[in-house]
Amino acid sequence: MNHYKPQLLNLLKQLGFVFLLYSFCRLLFYMFNKSYFQEISFTEFNALLFYGLRFDAFSIAATNALYILLCALPFQFYYSKGYQKITSIIFIITNTAALSLNFIDFAYFPFTQKRTTCEVANLIFGGQTEFTKLIPHFLADFWYMVLLFVGFVWFLITIHFKIKKQEIQKTMPFSLKLSGVYVLIFLLLIGSTVLGIRGGLQKVPIVLVDAATYTEPRYIPIVINTPFSILKSAELTELTPINLFSDEQLKTYYNPIQNADTGTFKPLNVCVIILESFSKEFTGIGNRKSFTPFLDSLMKQSLLFKNGIANGKTSINGIPAVIASMPCLLENQYLNSMYSNNRLQTLPNLLKEKGYYSVFFHGGTNGTMNFNSFAKLAGYDAYYGRNEYNNDEDYDGQWGIWDEPFLQKTVEEMSKFKSPFFTSIFTLSSHNPFTIPNKYKGKFPKGPYDITESIGYADYALKQFFNEARKQTWFNNTLFVITPDHTSTSSDPFYSNLNGQYSIPILFYKSDLTPKKEEKTVQQIDILPTVLDFLNYDKPFYSLGKSMLNENRQPCMYYNSPYFCCVKDSFFYVIKNHQFIDKYNLKKDSLLKTNLVNPNEDKQLLNFCNAYIQTYTNDLINNKTYYDNKK
Repeated sequence: MNHYKPQLLNLLKQLGFVFLLYSFCRLLFYMFNKSYFQEISFTEFNALLFYGLRFDAFSIAATNALYILLCALPFQFYYSKGYQKITSIIFIITNTAALSLNFIDFAYFPFTQKRTTCEVANLIFGGQTEFTKLIPHFLADFWYMVLLFVGFVWFLITIHFKIKKQEIQKTMPFSLKLSGVYVLIFLLLIGSTVLGIRGGLQKVPIVLVDAATYTEPRYIPIVINTPFSILKSAELTELTPINLFSDEQLKTYYNPIQNADTGTFKPLNVCVIILESFSKEFTGIGNRKSFTPFLDSLMKQSLLFKNGIANGKTSINGIPAVIASMPCLLENQYLNSMYSNNRLQTLPNLLKEKGYYSVFFHGGTNGTMNFNSFAKLAGYDAYYGRNEYNNDEDYDGQWGIWDEPFLQKTVEEMSKFKSPFFTSIFTLSSHNPFTIPNKYKGKFPKGPYDITESIGYADYALKQFFNEARKQTWFNNTLFVITPDHTSTSSDPFYSNLNGQYSIPILFYKSDLTPKKEEKTVQQIDILPTVLDFLNYDKPFYSLGKSMLNENRQPCMYYNSPYFCCVKDSFFYVIKNHQFIDKYNLKKDSLLKTNLVNPNEDKQLLNFCNAYIQTYTNDLINNKTYYDNKK
């Protein structure tokens, strides 16, 4: 039988060599695009070289899986000439192809300012011949890149065969015990490969947004690699560019750039509280039985928008909508989409320019729904989760820390911050399986749904938070924003229809704010521009929402596959294939029984909706979801 050691050493050396090539590609990527990363320090770049190994491990394991399998088989035929030739061909072809993708981004990155995703395949093979005609011009313009790549491939082939020559076949007598050891090593190698493809032992496999855990959003293109970007985005649904309007026409119907406020900037603290699954149905403004006595009392002391709309149906879509004014008009969740590493303007990173310190508080187990990754991507200075809470006596056994003790701890931590600060607090106890601490069993009323008792507990926890917060010196100088992340399921005829199932309250509270109840329809993505309006933010910024304080309201938009939905004033519209297919008068027909659509009406509104969808789609594709104040 063959001695397994030379075979294993050859495999490990070959893979180690590929890791070296990926790191060298990362260095070349930085050198060719240095002007886009001028502020990165030598220490930061070295850290990215190290953190990048995790993403390299994915790409190398995924593209070399077949090679690893063939080279790890502990059988006699491994050393046959034909088998050796096959493994070499597979190694050279797969790694040449993978490394070529990195080389493409040496030149292509300036056009998109992000790593290439699988969208490029659609450009080349999807019938867009204009792009294919440009390829010869790109090759001519970047001829030196082609020569560099040829040299790179020559180096790959040369070192590959040099390593192979060092492998000397050794034989030894058959041993049943040793054969068992070889099988265990083989299984370990395969398991390690699967682990590399998965990206580690975390709850969910590695995704694009995980790169934000290791660096600032602007440096994400350095820490990841192009094969990783393409392979992970290949699992996702890509957007197709929309060209209903020319650029000039588009701006006449919709422009996401918000003008600077002319007032003096007010450095208020801002605390955004996102309540898990707090449907309007469960509150005092829902015209049903209320399970939120404290929130109801707070609404009477706030600027309340009783006709709020959630821009999604999941937490993972609600958070970007609230914090970054980024709705999800996609088939995939935004944070799991190929656009998740796009540059965004968020409340944390916009306020950071004004000296704000920001923290994302969520009692869930760190890594839950990638919120810690989003926090980094959004520009928060810190993330505070179950790990940071560091006391599992308050662990609910499922998601994380119970709301009451976690919110009390949040007040304690916020009191350590220097003003001005920005915090977001996301509750969790009203999440399925809807359990509450044993000491509160029977304290809160049960309703028609399993969730209602835990809604009552979360409302009680919110009351204790405010009771403690009112004692703090920062309280009177803090603007509180309260909104659900999304709604819960419902069997109610209104709250289960295409409009009602997105109905939420949105309120703004400050100790000296004049209470008012607003009837106009608003949406979660309006929160960012509204907060900045309260503060008299004095720079232009990108937002797909509009300030709720602005009398000139824009229609609310959300996506319920395969339909786009629009709410303007008291009318609800459904859009498919860029046309209104349904129209309902919500004041007279809240159950959506009578379709009033008329192809000859609402042309101006339809133009707005289509312009909004085109702007959203094309800006995501082109990574233009921000306004550059430096230009």
